[in-house]
Amino acid sequence: MNRIGTPWTDVGAQDLGERDLGERILGERDLGERMTALHAVIERLRRDCPWDRAQTHASLAPYALDEAAELAEALQAADRALAGDDADHDAATAVEDLVGELGDVLLQVLMNTAIGEQAGTFTLVEVLETVEAKMLRRHPHVFERAPDSPEPSDGELSKQWESIKAAERKARAERIAARAARTG
Repeated sequence: MNRIGTPWTDVGAQDLGERDLGERILGERDLGERMTALHAVIERLRRDCPWDRAQTHASLAPYALDEAAELAEALQAADRALAGDDADHDAATAVEDLVGELGDVLLQVLMNTAIGEQAGTFTLVEVLETVEAKMLRRHPHVFERAPDSPEPSDGELSKQWESIKAAERKARAERIAARAARTG
């Protein structure tokens, strides 16, 4: 059972073993349906693939680092190609490579989330809620600013960023200290 009480043998509404792979991947679906389908694929891999099932957060860490480095390279190559500064790569190929690398990083996030879900430590919903809250908290100039007020300057944004980061570091330190005090 995962943390929300769903058996791991149930991959959801889609029977991933019998549906046409091309239709499932290339069919017209919205973002939520695609994320749900990919989440189900990862759950199925964790259940039915011996290699994927054996992975842990620690065993996936080197792959996450490799994928992050490959993504950084693809981001830079796409920027150069889209700006016309890379004669060796056309923009379409650079963007295609970038999309692939973004997918590889997303796979790392989802695989580690599946491990967390199986262990009952956290869910994909918690990961999404956490990053959403972080973006809202870190961008008060976007989400809390009155529509008729001026945009902050780069200097004001820099000061705001430092203040927010300091508050986040302090809150994290307090959480760690509280946890340490509870465990003795």
